[in-house]
Amino acid sequence: GSGRCSGCSICSTNPMSADSSNPFSVKFVGNVLLEGHTTYIIKVTNCDGDTWNLQKRYREIRELHDDLRPRHQDALPAFPGKRLFGNQDPAFIASRQAGLQQYMEGVLLLESYNQSPALLHFLGGPPRQHGERNQAKINQTILDNMQSRLLNLALPPAPLDETELSQRLKKYGQAMRLHVLSQPVDPIHLRTPGFDSEPLPLCSTNADHFEALKNPCANNDGKVLNQLLDNLQEAMKPDHLHADPEQLIVAFPEVTLPPT
Repeated sequence: GSGRCSGCSICSTNPMSADSSNPFSVKFVGNVLLEGHTTYIIKVTNCDGDTWNLQKRYREIRELHDDLRPRHQDALPAFPGKRLFGNQDPAFIASRQAGLQQYMEGVLLLESYNQSPALLHFLGGPPRQHGERNQAKINQTILDNMQSRLLNLALPPAPLDETELSQRLKKYGQAMRLHVLSQPVDPIHLRTPGFDSEPLPLCSTNADHFEALKNPCANNDGKVLNQLLDNLQEAMKPDHLHADPEQLIVAFPEVTLPPT
């Protein structure tokens, strides 16, 4: 990306300089001699706290100045002058570095709220791993927030006071009663449920037969049962064998004996 900050809280609460709310700050931290030219090392920081280093020659900073001139014209800060001879002198390099630092601070102040494409291109952005680290921090924050709202089943449940326990028992009892009464159930299964020690109301179809189930049968079942048991005993252990084939349950197959 362009490295442009979207305006986070860090920018509004911690401006990058005393007079600027620009989301970037720059600091010339040193210089090196590369291929016969002085290259300045610039540390850039954005509002997210990400930092990265730039290596820019005097010519490249001058090109940024030329790109910004059509937009700001005379409002641009003064740019350090060019020197044809003795530009490798350490004292001159230190003086130019200080001048470039002052110039870049002026540019950032001038473009505090609306950075131009030229400036954003010059500053670049943090390396990819920095962006991934920031995204990982955001993801971890979201995850921690979600975990704090979830029920931790590993912890023992908090004890209930008597009032809440009574309310829950009443609530669950009512739910169970409504469920039972909404189902077609044989009345015999409803004799001893004992919900909250209260008499269980029955639907009209079951109530018609419930009282009849409590009363003994009007007929004398004992005599009938005794007669059935006697008949069963006689069939299992008869006093004499049945010789009449007509009285056998299964007829014996015909057996042909060989001639003697």
